[in-house]
Amino acid sequence: KPLYFHHSDDCLVFASEIRSILASGLIQRKLDATALPDYFSFQSFAYPAAPIQGIRQVEAGTYLKISGGRIEKTVYWSLFNKKALIDRETDAGIISSIRDLLLQSVERRLVSDVPVGAFLSGGLDSSMIVGLMAEVSHERPCTFNVSFSEKDFDEARYAELVAKKFNTRHTSIRLRPEAFLHDLEDALDAMDSPSGDGINTFMVSRGVRNAGIRVALSGLGGDELFGRYPYFRHYLSMHRMKGLFDHTGGIRKLVSRMMEPSTSLRFSRLGSLLAARQMSIGHIYPAFRRILTPGLLSQLTYLRYEGIPQCSETLLQHEKALEKMPLLSQFSVAEYLGYTQQTLLKDTDQMSMAVSLEVREPFFDHNLVEYMMQVPDNIKREGSGGRSLAASLVPQLPREILQRSKQGFLFPWQVWMKQQLKSFCEARINRMAERDFVRGDALKKYWKRFLHNDPGVRWSELWLFVVLEHWMEKNHVEA
Repeated sequence: KPLYFHHSDDCLVFASEIRSILASGLIQRKLDATALPDYFSFQSFAYPAAPIQGIRQVEAGTYLKISGGRIEKTVYWSLFNKKALIDRETDAGIISSIRDLLLQSVERRLVSDVPVGAFLSGGLDSSMIVGLMAEVSHERPCTFNVSFSEKDFDEARYAELVAKKFNTRHTSIRLRPEAFLHDLEDALDAMDSPSGDGINTFMVSRGVRNAGIRVALSGLGGDELFGRYPYFRHYLSMHRMKGLFDHTGGIRKLVSRMMEPSTSLRFSRLGSLLAARQMSIGHIYPAFRRILTPGLLSQLTYLRYEGIPQCSETLLQHEKALEKMPLLSQFSVAEYLGYTQQTLLKDTDQMSMAVSLEVREPFFDHNLVEYMMQVPDNIKREGSGGRSLAASLVPQLPREILQRSKQGFLFPWQVWMKQQLKSFCEARINRMAERDFVRGDALKKYWKRFLHNDPGVRWSELWLFVVLEHWMEKNHVEA
C-alpha cells in the first residue's frame, strides 16, 4: 500500500493517495521535473520521489517517526537481514518445503467473508494458483479470463483448458477495442500516480467486479519468485563470462561509449552493460528495465538522467549480503526493489481498488519469498524456465500449460494505438509537445514514425507521454 506525505516547518499532511494531499489545498500542484527522468526511464516514480514537488513516498517495509520537526526512518522488513533457512535440505526436501509454503499462502488468502475468485490468464503462474486453490478450497473456484479478437494476444483456450482441468466456474470476458476505448479514460483517471503499466489490471478487475466478485487471487509475482523472465537467464549467462568481463575493461569502455547514447534499446542496453564497473546486480539491473534509453530521453526531451536509480543504490549498499545469495535470487531481489514495488504492485493496488476489488497475491507471501531467496539456482533452472519445478509443485497442471512458450499478459497496444486509439493518443502527444521540458517537433516526428510502422519505435515509449499528459490535465498539474 502506498503512503505519501508533505512535511514543512508548520505542516504535516499524509495520505494513501497523492490526490488527497492535493485536495487539502496546502501544496501547489507543481510537477517535480527532477523525478521525470526516472518516470520516462522506468515507467513510474520511484521511492522516495513523487510526481509533485514537496510530496514524498514512504518506502516499502518502512515506517516514519516525526517528532520536533525531525523525521526518523525505520526499516521493519527487508530481504537482506534474513538468515539462511535451507542449509542442509535435499533437493526433494526443498521442493516439498516450497509446495507447503505455497499451499499455506493460498489457503491464508482464501480467508474471506465473501466468495474469492481468481484471475486465470492461461499462463503458468495463474494456472498454478488456480490448481492450488482447487486443492485447498472446499468450494469450486470462480475463474476469469480476458480474451481478445487479436489471436496473437488471446490466451482464452489455455485458460479454458485449466478451468476444465480443475472444474472451476469459468467466465471469459471478451475485450473489444471499442469497449476498451470507452473505458480507457476511466482507467487513466484511476491513476493516482502516472505509470506506463496498470491499464490491463483495471480492465480485468472491472470485468471481475462486474461479475459480482469482490476478492480475487492473482498469479502476480511468479516470474520474479521462480526467475522466469528472460533477464534472469541473461544474468546467469553474463556471470559465466565473468572472467572475460573482468579482463576487458578498456575495450568495454570504448565500445560502450559508442553504443550507450543510441536511441535503440538493444544497443543502449548492451552499452550500459559493457560500461558497468562490476558484474554485480546493483551495477547492471537498470539496463534490463529501462524503457526510454538515455539517448532517446535526450532526443525527445530536455531532461537528463543523473545519478543512479534508487533500487541500484539500495542494491549497492547491500552488495555483501547479495553476494551470499544464489544468482537468480540476486536478480529476484533487484526485481522486488525495482519494477515490482515501484510499478507492478502499486499499479495493481490502485487499479483494482478503483473498482472496489481486493486483489491478493500468494506469490508475494513473505515467508515464501524469504525461503525462495535461499533456494539454489539449479532447482529453479531445471527444465525450461522452471516448468519442471512447477510440475512438482502442482502435479495436476495440464501438459500444454507446462510446455507452452512464455507469453506476457499484454493488450494489443501496438495495434490499437495505430487504429482505435489513434486520435486519443495523438491529441495528447500534440499537447505534450507544447510542454517546456519536451522537444515538441522531435516527439511529433517520433509519433509519425510509429504510425508508419517503424520497427525502431516501441508503443511503450510513446505511451508514457500519453499517460503523463492525461494525468497532468486531469489533476490540473503545472509543469
